[in-house]
Amino acid sequence: MKEIEKVLAQVPDNRKEITELAETELKELEKVANQYGRDSFEYHKCLMHFKHVGEEIPEDVPVTEYYDYILKNFRNPKPKEEWTDVDYKADYSRWQRLHVASVLGQQLSKQTIPLIDRQKRIIERVRNGTDFDIFSSKKFLEMLS
Repeated sequence: MKEIEKVLAQVPDNRKEITELAETELKELEKVANQYGRDSFEYHKCLMHFKHVGEEIPEDVPVTEYYDYILKNFRNPKPKEEWTDVDYKADYSRWQRLHVASVLGQQLSKQTIPLIDRQKRIIERVRNGTDFDIFSSKKFLEMLS
């Protein structure tokens, strides 16, 4: 597609709800860490289900530039030696989001037909970072085809 159309997908803004959920999960994660220890199965199971709320990409950034924008702007400012388990989870989530953004950019640069609603919803989820689950990136890519 030469000119990527503005994505006007109707994706509910649930950033507040997800942020509240993440705060609750973070408290639960800390409770499990104190009870069982950070090397326990229970802790890692709880960490696996922790929802990371990614940062939002501005609406004026074209979809084909999402990859570069995420790479340049969404880094953890702390030295890696100071990272917590949640920081590692957020970094892994960022890399998964980068992967989806890369495939999006490649597919949409070749696409000649207008975006369908399903594609617009996927793009919006990657853009706003709220519905981006590290376990769903494969599903996102399959839905683009």
